[in-house]
Amino acid sequence: MRDPVAAFLRHGFTYLVRRDLRGVWLRGGLPRGPFVWAANHHSWWDPFVASVVLDRSRHPACLIMAQDNLARYRFVRRVGVFGTAEPRAGLRHLADGRTLVIYPEGELRPAGPPGPLSPGAAWYARQARVPLYAVAVRVALRGQTKPEAYVSCTEVTRRGRDDQVTERLAETLAADLSALDSQLAVADPRRPLASFRRVLAGRRSVDERIDTVQGAAPWAS
Repeated sequence: MRDPVAAFLRHGFTYLVRRDLRGVWLRGGLPRGPFVWAANHHSWWDPFVASVVLDRSRHPACLIMAQDNLARYRFVRRVGVFGTAEPRAGLRHLADGRTLVIYPEGELRPAGPPGPLSPGAAWYARQARVPLYAVAVRVALRGQTKPEAYVSCTEVTRRGRDDQVTERLAETLAADLSALDSQLAVADPRRPLASFRRVLAGRRSVDERIDTVQGAAPWAS
């Protein structure tokens, strides 16, 4: 039976992103079934951006959260959030067809290269026999009044020991973040980045709304 509280929370996450970001853009394809979404954690927006992208691509999601944070926000269990002291809960969610969102850095870090990664993402991918994706995320304020979220996804092979897979994940995540940062540094700040497709439209900039009104209403000229 559908949980109305969970549906309300997911709708709220999407509303929050629509209201306070200009939009979310994605590069790279995602698999059909469940997988491990292993991302950098450099912005407060990261889990909300993940929720929007996965919801739009019809991937029911779950997320691992620090146990002490989960104790403060117990209600998010309704949308598949579980604690770091409950690793088997993640395996159950993956077996049920959910995609697991995990932040292997283990903490919110300054925007830059990723920090050291824990082996949890590799462990989950191996145990559940699902694909592992490195997900580079940047939320940047550019040439508009609201920040933009960019998400770049790359599959990482699960071959080898967990430490070897984690090393490949770290290399892929670092390379994708560097490429994304380089693109942001030179792109026209008033245009979305090339090679990304928009998955959610958010809040238009003030000047964009003024231009729309002026174009539609002669009295505003």
